[in-house]
Amino acid sequence: MVHLKPISRTTTVQTGTTDAVESVILLLMAIIFKDWDNFAQVAQNLQKYFAKTP
Repeated sequence: MVHLKPISRTTTVQTGTTDAVESVILLLMAIIFKDWDNFAQVAQNLQKYFAKTP
């Protein structure tokens, strides 16, 4: 999967953290899709993806 617009990262990939932009995206998705039965698993997978993607 290719990012549409590169996001500059201030941390290295090895730290496994998400930056402010990625955190806001995850927060908005949590607010919009909170009623989905499987959203917790989807959000966890997205966090892992953001942490591994440079």
